[in-house]
Amino acid sequence: MDTLNCKNCGHSFSGKFCNNCGEKVYTEKDKSVRHLFGEALHFVTHFEGNFFNTLKSIFTKPGQLSVDYCNGIRKKYFKPLSFFLLLVIIYLLFPVFEGLNMKLRFHETHGLYGKYAKAEVQRIMAERHITEQQLADIFHHAGERISKFLMFILIPIIAVASRLIAYRKRRPYYDHFILSIELLSFFLLWGFMLVPILFTLLYWIFGIRIASEEITSIFIFSVFLFYISLAARRFFKVSWGFAIFYAIIFSISLIILLEYIYKPILFYIAIRMV
Repeated sequence: MDTLNCKNCGHSFSGKFCNNCGEKVYTEKDKSVRHLFGEALHFVTHFEGNFFNTLKSIFTKPGQLSVDYCNGIRKKYFKPLSFFLLLVIIYLLFPVFEGLNMKLRFHETHGLYGKYAKAEVQRIMAERHITEQQLADIFHHAGERISKFLMFILIPIIAVASRLIAYRKRRPYYDHFILSIELLSFFLLWGFMLVPILFTLLYWIFGIRIASEEITSIFIFSVFLFYISLAARRFFKVSWGFAIFYAIIFSISLIILLEYIYKPILFYIAIRMV
């Protein structure tokens, strides 16, 4: 077999793929419009299959994605972090799903940094000579650009919390990281995509409007709590008692992270983008 020099890295090799960087050897047959369409079709079918397999697993078998991925069964799934990134992008494309991008007035009434937020609002209004409503609109648009991506800071932190909760199970941090991605993916899908759609349908079909944020939050976290319990049962192979304990502490940890880390950082960055 002839020895070739890789056009990408210069490495000498034999075969159709460079054994150093993986670059494919392209022939004249590959330089055709037909080949381009073939590659595009392969990407679409491969993407669609992996994406929907991952989505189906998350909704029908909580925790199974994490179990398989940590055990080396990965071919049929979308990469967890890439899947989460894709969800964030989809979330970003639908600003009607406000979710974690709180309006300015909510920051001003926050128990931890509300006084600081009010002071910043008054200062900027005085300096820019704008009304509170004008500032609120500018702030909201700034928050839209960063709120979704800030969710990535939750993954490594909540993974630490997961490991502390289940430290007796002796699972490596990587396993907790993967499980946290799966749980937060469901949280994003359920709480900020499906629930808004469900509530919109209730209003369109039955004229029922659920305006209470307390009711919405209880509904979202009740389902999320049950989901975490199912995932913990499958992932850690534990009793219902421990699974429910894990779910409660995990949920409390997530709420604390959202209230006292995510939201203060969101306000601090967004108000400086005004």
